[in-house]
Amino acid sequence: MPDVLIVLGSSSGLPTRRRFAPGYALTAAGKLFLLDCGAPASTLLYRYDLDPVEVEAVFVSHWHMDHVANLGLFLSQNRLLKRTSPLAIYGPRGTRGKVRRLLSDSFLLTDELSYKLRITNIECNEPYQEALLQVTYFKTQHLEKPKLKTQFGSKATACGMVIDGPGWRVVYSGDLTSPQELGPYIEGCDVLVHEMAHVDPEEVAEFAATAKVPQVLISHIGPEFDEAPEKIVEAFARCYRGKLTVAEDGTRLRLKGKR
Repeated sequence: MPDVLIVLGSSSGLPTRRRFAPGYALTAAGKLFLLDCGAPASTLLYRYDLDPVEVEAVFVSHWHMDHVANLGLFLSQNRLLKRTSPLAIYGPRGTRGKVRRLLSDSFLLTDELSYKLRITNIECNEPYQEALLQVTYFKTQHLEKPKLKTQFGSKATACGMVIDGPGWRVVYSGDLTSPQELGPYIEGCDVLVHEMAHVDPEEVAEFAATAKVPQVLISHIGPEFDEAPEKIVEAFARCYRGKLTVAEDGTRLRLKGKR
């Protein structure tokens, strides 16, 4: 199986008739992973001939519902499928408690699952290894609002990810306020997966051009561009000379690095 990134859902926090909530399936060296788990990822895996039981790990960028709404059902689905292999879940501080509450609120006891859950509250800038995949989280400014920090403390954290596979590197922006936040993490990037719900396409295009990113996948697309993706293409055409893909649900990118 080639290394592939499959867009399960390409919408923003407002799903539309043509786009489901954000989520990505990633195959690396024959292993299957999820980046975020928006609804209805459990069903969409089947649509793209992927088996939920084969997912090795789920990497959560932050706990806004558009990124995690399907996670509880995914855990229950694996139980009903009698999964036996361990499942890893990674996410910002608070993830361990949130997953446990998901199970508790669904009347599922951890010791009644057919599989072992390994839940990690990540530390930013520390690499996490799953098979031949290495994921390093970094904090973004998406949840750095004083009111959120007062109410939720350090649990109000949103992250992007640097994802290293065998010979390739993907940078996943998560949700942020400016592409400039990616500056310290963009070196060696083969594919940049960048959101288009909280930023302007011109700013992303200029950043990608300056950083000489060879390939950009625009996803997490807000209502302004949902039915007019050509606006994104036009903005990039002014300065970006790499390969641009504006995601639709089901978009596949073959991952082939030059390293």
